Amino acid sequence: MKLIGKVAIVTGGGQGIGEGIVKCLANEGADVVVVDMNGANAQKVTKEVKALGRKALAVEANLSDSNLVKKTVEETLRFYDRIDILVNNVGGHSAAPPRSKPASFTDRGDAEWQGYYEQNLKATVSMTREVIPYLKKQHSGKIVNISSDAARSADSVLVPYSVFKAGIITLTLCLARELAIDNINVNCICPGWVYSPLVERGAIAMYNAVKSGMDLPARYKDILPADFDTAKSTVHELWQKTVISLGVPLQREQTPEDIGLATVFLVSEDAKNITGQTLAVDGGLVIR
Repeated sequence: MKLIGKVAIVTGGGQGIGEGIVKCLANEGADVVVVDMNGANAQKVTKEVKALGRKALAVEANLSDSNLVKKTVEETLRFYDRIDILVNNVGGHSAAPPRSKPASFTDRGDAEWQGYYEQNLKATVSMTREVIPYLKKQHSGKIVNISSDAARSADSVLVPYSVFKAGIITLTLCLARELAIDNINVNCICPGWVYSPLVERGAIAMYNAVKSGMDLPARYKDILPADFDTAKSTVHELWQKTVISLGVPLQREQTPEDIGLATVFLVSEDAKNITGQTLAVDGGLVIR
């Protein structure tokens, strides 16, 4: 129970990695604020946290809206009267026009880039800016930003996502330098292949693309089985047999709880002298 008496805000906490982070923080004694665009998901996770004996507040908000960011922080302070931990976990893939082949750099217009920015960087910037004054006031606090291994790999298929996730790493470094004098630790986690709803959508898209004969990059073709068209595997099983088994050195995917446990460490006193660091929780994917 390393986090007794601490209040943690987790953005994107209603499912996937965010849900895993919320539950790990609660298991270590933290009271939490579950922020999610999907109010039903936020409420579901909140109920599960309360069943663990911790306090929990669900907030439905699209954090690309600065007014809702401010409202989220105000609701947190009304409910708890303090903030100790901020976990910026909001992220995802922006809506894109239908395509018959993977997008090249020049295929992506301003609207698509703006969508990726709002989902993967703007919310982190806005939430952090709103929370910092309260952490400074109490001269303590922990911030963990969730980026991605995509931030440190060259992937033509994921250019906007990778660019803004890389921005989170640089933001972490800048904030860690600025806030050290205020006894605020700022660190970053890069998850590998967590089979979250986001990744599942990507796996389904890959499955359907190959089934339809789409011309995928060679690196995808090389890991698909020769008998793909007649394989009986589910999408997840195929994902594990190809992307995970052949692409991840430890040959296993990561879980939301893996990311949650790393977060617990970084926001606990065990990591009081760790700041400005980026930790890959990826089964060795980054060294592939």
